[in-house]
Amino acid sequence: MKPTPAISRGSTSADLGILAYARDAHPDLRLHLSVQAAAGSIDAIDDYAKTYGVRRVVLPRVLSAPEIAALNRQIGVETEAFVFGGLCVMAEGRCALSSYATGRSPNLSGVCSPPEAVSFQDEQGQLTSRLAGFTLDRFAPGETAGYPTLCKGRFLADGEPSYLFEEPTSLNAMGLLADLAKAGVTAVKIEGRQRGKAYVARVAAAFRAALDALDRGEPTGPYEHLLSNLAEGGRETAGAYRKSWR
Repeated sequence: MKPTPAISRGSTSADLGILAYARDAHPDLRLHLSVQAAAGSIDAIDDYAKTYGVRRVVLPRVLSAPEIAALNRQIGVETEAFVFGGLCVMAEGRCALSSYATGRSPNLSGVCSPPEAVSFQDEQGQLTSRLAGFTLDRFAPGETAGYPTLCKGRFLADGEPSYLFEEPTSLNAMGLLADLAKAGVTAVKIEGRQRGKAYVARVAAAFRAALDALDRGEPTGPYEHLLSNLAEGGRETAGAYRKSWR
């Protein structure tokens, strides 16, 4: 078993121009490939490694732990895996829904719902959320209202309001840390975009404690529910890591 993954810190890039510039102008710089490159195959990862000198790849959130293990056996760079935060139903960084609504690519704007395009209004006692003028959801008094993204909006279908693309839920893979370590993952990543300092500090501390427990040969069970009240919609999922739908 390889060493327990570390919590990733710092920034990455999926911009080919920036990667090429960094490779040529700063050859000693350690380059990490962002999840927005959606590089989840051997050929794609090898190409980024050979062409740009990328040394670590943040994997898209569509691979199971066994698939990551098989991938790591055939590539020559480090891998990093998401363990907590939002999920994406689109190809990473290429959300056509968000681009259509806001006119801005998530890859260029750094977020699928730019803050300047988001609005909340109180309408007849209900809180209405909109993105670039598109109504995404209406919340009853006391109902939890998350940050508005098109994929997690509630829309009328056959006269009934429902989540058509994805229900609000958060990835929490703390229970799979041992599997990710065995799969050869170098670091785990917490999705912190548009999150406050208190959120990031709490999530990072919980995963640090769980990783330290793994290093001591202890189970992660005592830590797995520390973050449940931070999950979107109050619900958590292991996402594609388990692929229970197969």
